[in-house]
Amino acid sequence: MTMSSTQSAESVLTPSGDLTIFEAMDFRNDVVTLLSQEGPVTMDLSRVTQMDCSCLQVLLAARRANRLTVTGLGGSLGARLHRLGCHDLVPR
Repeated sequence: MTMSSTQSAESVLTPSGDLTIFEAMDFRNDVVTLLSQEGPVTMDLSRVTQMDCSCLQVLLAARRANRLTVTGLGGSLGARLHRLGCHDLVPR
C-alpha cells in the first residue's frame, strides 16, 4: 500500500491488489496512520481488485471519523459494495 501527501496537505492512501483477511491487519494499521494525519484524508481504491468483509469493516469504521473521502470505487468492487448496502461509499 502506498501513502502519499499532496500539495494541499491532504493525506492519501492508495492500496492495490487484494484487501482480504490476509492484508487486514496491515490495512488497518495504514488506515489508522492515515487518520492520525491532520486535515482531509482520501482513500483511493481504484487499484484494489477485491475486498472481503474484514477490510470492508475497517473501511466502514474509518468512515465514522467523517474526514475520509473514498474514491476510485468503480467496476465490480463498486457494484459489490452497493449491493452490500454501502451506498454512502459508492457515488451514483
